Amino acid sequence: MRYEEFLESFLASDKILKETIKKVSGLEGKMQKDSIKGDVRSLLKDLESLKNAVSSLEKALGSVDETITSFDYRSYFVSGEFTEDMLSGLKDRKMDTVGEYPVFEVFPTRIRIDAENQEVILGKKKVPTMRPQVLVDSAADLVEKLESASFNAQSFAQDLENAYSICVLQEKSKNTGKVNEHLYYVPLLSCYKVMVPLSRSRKDYDEMAFAFDLARLYNAIKKGDFVTKSGHTCLFGTGRGKSVRILDDTGMEQLISTICFR
Repeated sequence: MRYEEFLESFLASDKILKETIKKVSGLEGKMQKDSIKGDVRSLLKDLESLKNAVSSLEKALGSVDETITSFDYRSYFVSGEFTEDMLSGLKDRKMDTVGEYPVFEVFPTRIRIDAENQEVILGKKKVPTMRPQVLVDSAADLVEKLESASFNAQSFAQDLENAYSICVLQEKSKNTGKVNEHLYYVPLLSCYKVMVPLSRSRKDYDEMAFAFDLARLYNAIKKGDFVTKSGHTCLFGTGRGKSVRILDDTGMEQLISTICFR
């Protein structure tokens, strides 16, 4: 059973339960008024009605119980149906999604599915839901929040250039006189490791966050006339090192792996 099917069934049985509870509550209130007025005959009549309503309440509660316990949420995860429904929801929202079970990149964040424990992690936080639509909505809200966050392209470019310079110096020490820093392309992830040297710091600023900042810098450069505070232009390249996947301002995928400042 898919979650939306379960939800439809639950809401139907819960509606009956809610109506029955309302009836029980109303009869209890009426009995209280009867007792205050001294209308014992009505009180006895309402008592019989209440007994019937309580019996109906037990049946309604039993129906809700059966609906909930019949939903095999473990199977829903393990069978892959949860993942299928999630991917369908992301597609409907036109959210860029790549990867394969159990990790999916929804740029600039990730979704990890732990089927064994029936848990989902969005970015760095667990999302307490087994309903794919809630996860999709949460992912959309997070992406919107990240994309609307302030970003100083100049400051990030300067940090990146500082890391680039250190990488060039390191390479010069290995290959004396063979490195022209104005023509040399450094792997982006080498710059990342210089910018975030401690592994514990990378939990707060991981490669995905780095890729997102690269995407925003890429788009700033794409608009034209972008130079760093030191007066250099920033060029991205491909070919050396692991590629970093970003999305440009049109939503197109770009794979970049190196950078050069000249």
